[in-house]
Amino acid sequence: MDTEKVTRVYSAYSGFYDLLFDKIFHSSRVAAIELLGLKSGDRVLEVGVGTGLSLPLYPRNCSVIGIDLTGPMLEQGAKKIKKLGLDHVHLQQMDATHMAFRDDNFDAVLAAYVMSTVPSPQAVLAEMIRVCRPGGKIVLLNHFSNGNPILSRVEKTISPLCTWIGFRSDLCLESLLNETCLDVEQNLKVNPFNYWHIIQCVNRKPGNGFSH
Repeated sequence: MDTEKVTRVYSAYSGFYDLLFDKIFHSSRVAAIELLGLKSGDRVLEVGVGTGLSLPLYPRNCSVIGIDLTGPMLEQGAKKIKKLGLDHVHLQQMDATHMAFRDDNFDAVLAAYVMSTVPSPQAVLAEMIRVCRPGGKIVLLNHFSNGNPILSRVEKTISPLCTWIGFRSDLCLESLLNETCLDVEQNLKVNPFNYWHIIQCVNRKPGNGFSH
């Protein structure tokens, strides 16, 4: 996986992405946003917002910024914002490994179906932690490799094929979170097929933990 390949693959997906991934993942998106624990006035970042399938789910009394690497995906998201009148949402094209936001800028950060598609998930998570305030929520909705040794071997076997279509199947949650300041509050399996996990974390980096 590299940045150029990710951009190429998801640019190709942009025209029919919603047809494939809207309804089947809708309930998981709803659950992930609920676990952000949003309050009125909160500032929210969605990393890898894609075509914006989750954007109508955010409370309108929050300020939402969605970032994505792929221009054609963002164009689809912009159409949704205009059609639905989502004035509280703004999109930016951005590399999630080098975010153009100041430290502690957001009260909550979501990455849905993203960590397995980026070349360096550790770098993306580090940036998510940096831009999220101390005490803020970080939620990951993703597939993580199974601890079952047989299933783990299967995942490693099919990993090259998954990588070819823009997705890695062997990402390990423990390795991803190792030596971070995140405390996992909930780890929930969600549909389809309980293959996906929602990981709700609190950002425990030093600070007073209050929004500003």
